[in-house]
Amino acid sequence: MNVSLDEHRLGGLRWIVLRGPDQEAFRALGEHMRDEITALIKTWGLVAKLREHVSGPPGRDRLASVRQASALRFPEAWAELAAFGEGCAVPFDDLALMNFRGDLGPVAGGIGCSDLAWRRERSLIGHNEDGAPENVGHCALLTLALHGLPTVTAFWYPGFLPANAFTVTADGLVWTVDHLPVASPGDGAARHFVGRGLQRSARTLDAAVDYLKTHPSSGGFAYTIGDRTGRIVNVEALAGHHASVAAGPQEAGPQEAGPQEAGPQEAGPREAGSQQTGPLLWHTNHGRYLPGAEPAPEGTSVARGRTLSALAVPEQDPDPAWFLRILAGAPLPDGVRRDAESGDPAITLCTFIADLTASEAVIAARDEQPVTIPLCDLAEGDPHRQRPLASVGGHGNTPGSLLQASPASGEGVIGPPGPGPGPGRGAATPPPDSPVRAS
Repeated sequence: MNVSLDEHRLGGLRWIVLRGPDQEAFRALGEHMRDEITALIKTWGLVAKLREHVSGPPGRDRLASVRQASALRFPEAWAELAAFGEGCAVPFDDLALMNFRGDLGPVAGGIGCSDLAWRRERSLIGHNEDGAPENVGHCALLTLALHGLPTVTAFWYPGFLPANAFTVTADGLVWTVDHLPVASPGDGAARHFVGRGLQRSARTLDAAVDYLKTHPSSGGFAYTIGDRTGRIVNVEALAGHHASVAAGPQEAGPQEAGPQEAGPQEAGPREAGSQQTGPLLWHTNHGRYLPGAEPAPEGTSVARGRTLSALAVPEQDPDPAWFLRILAGAPLPDGVRRDAESGDPAITLCTFIADLTASEAVIAARDEQPVTIPLCDLAEGDPHRQRPLASVGGHGNTPGSLLQASPASGEGVIGPPGPGPGPGRGAATPPPDSPVRAS
């Protein structure tokens, strides 16, 4: 078996690098993770919830539909998951059920995430990976340098196809992923299989957007995709429908098209216009451009959206520290970090920022010092040029205890947001909603 598996650390995150043929590599990964996966399956409450959900209609019928579509339309990803199951000696049906969790209708769970992107002179994408508290310390970065396929590095939940958080590719693409709660799933394949297929095929931003349009999923994900040129596009793909918007400055200015609500899109998809969103673009866990992904009533998606939509647009292009301050510096209402408190079941596991202009990534695992690494090194599994993120004003960069950013310049590190507009601080007109391409 011509497979290599190496382990590194990137800051506070475990980093596994796999090289070789695809099925053999996933089988080796399963063998490497056997004890951990076995323990996870036994103790993770989600598996029991899913089994109960599909024990009768309508969950049972949805399971049969999404299973058939996934196996038929994505045989390569299906074979990868099967090989992983063989390696870790876990029943394939359990692994498949876990990977269908967002495609079977409403199932209780603390799934979330927040995205924030910027495009003007500089382009950056930021992402909070929010998950269940039991995931703390168990997730990893996974590099897949597989024969004949694009080389990618993704944030990985052991037991899942590595397609539901963020991905960096050796072709210069970056995308982040937000869960969308779809109450009435479509006839497509499971969203994790669609996402893994995207990793296996896309080499340009346009190809990625076209792929998501032509490969429908049963459930829903929102993707924020960027490339080396600085282009950024947000795509909602849910239950067979698709909508996309592009980040970038508007000729009329970002505040002149009227207010935007942080709640779900109620009027249905709109046709694309010539304008773009303005420099700031955000997404949380409900549909902004498509109906059918309403926010969970017990969740925080709308509240996080309000915080992000009320951000004052910096006069100068922000740096990664500005993103860290908002994403990892404070919980609601001053930021969008999640701490599994006040009834919120989710916790922010990791914050990821891709500076597309500088070709650098910043990763801050929870309660760990942020580190930076060239995007190309991250994509290819090379840990040697990582370094701590430079501090500002002599202060360290541990999330939750950092220096307040300057509201005017966008420079600084994590800390409570400054006195600019925001929830509970009076007059802030959120940026306008975005023209979309929908189908």
